[in-house]
Amino acid sequence: MSRARRLRVGLVGCGQIGRMYAEHLTASGDVALTCNDVRAGQAAALAAQVDGEACDDVERLLDGAEAVVVTSSTESHDALVALALERKLPTFCEKPLTLDLHRTRELGLAADHGGTPLWIGFQRHFDAGFSALHDRIADGGLGTVYTVRMFSHDAAWPPLERLAASGSIFRDLMLHDFDMVRWLTGREVSGVAAIGDVLAVPELVELHDYDAVAATLGVEGGGVAVLTAGRHSPLGYDVRIEVLGSRDCLTVGLDERTPMRQVTEHGPDRRPRHRDYRDRFAAAYRAQIDAFLAAARGGEPDPRAGTWRDSYAALALAMAAERSVRTRSFEPPVEATP
Repeated sequence: MSRARRLRVGLVGCGQIGRMYAEHLTASGDVALTCNDVRAGQAAALAAQVDGEACDDVERLLDGAEAVVVTSSTESHDALVALALERKLPTFCEKPLTLDLHRTRELGLAADHGGTPLWIGFQRHFDAGFSALHDRIADGGLGTVYTVRMFSHDAAWPPLERLAASGSIFRDLMLHDFDMVRWLTGREVSGVAAIGDVLAVPELVELHDYDAVAATLGVEGGGVAVLTAGRHSPLGYDVRIEVLGSRDCLTVGLDERTPMRQVTEHGPDRRPRHRDYRDRFAAAYRAQIDAFLAAARGGEPDPRAGTWRDSYAALALAMAAERSVRTRSFEPPVEATP
């Protein structure tokens, strides 16, 4: 496929994250973007903003596309990805692929058998710090990995409507962390022990969900990961990691914009902090979508790309964490990664 003409990309889902992707997709000038959303007015408004087109029929949009980016609500991913794979369209889907392990496997195998690129939006793979840490671990720079400590805390909780559809904090916010443990260490996780509480968003009690959670993971072959996640961090969006090994100890995400203060600090804190995921991972999102577009044009797949197997494994660990909170026990993933 020649780079001389614009790649026809269909964007399905024009909410907050869809708008971000639309801006990235059109920034290079190499994409002709068509937008779709269940709210037709929202698709039309976004198309006008990014100099694209709007289409109120998903199947017609897919029929005219050469690649598709799915950024709609989680529960709609299954049907939309299935339609894209039927047409053998290179497909990028925001995480998770689905909230069902069996269906995740079915869609993934369909993509594999059809030779169709299927990327899942684990943008942290493309963050410069996380990627460098991955490489340092892979080349033995840290020696034997003893412990992994990870922090993922929203500045403010999303709307309740979204929280109700996300599955749980383990399947939504912490899914990235479960994925990171596997991706960074190159190993599977043997099981999860998790606890949770509701402290900031009382409405989550009725949803059987939590806004403050912690999980301890056993890493196959040795090592422990300790993760915390929450829906409210008063100073800003906080994603950090520390990895301690036999040769070195490295951290990612600890800088002048980290939303944290020392107890010796006095007076108002006016330093700019990370506002949300779009701010913290802006460069990673751009690198990820640029790599997907290159693959959609026939280029070599990027080894950092999130796969359906990554989504499957992270979902299995999220489900194990949910069981652990209920049973107060160490829970293995219900099924091994395919």
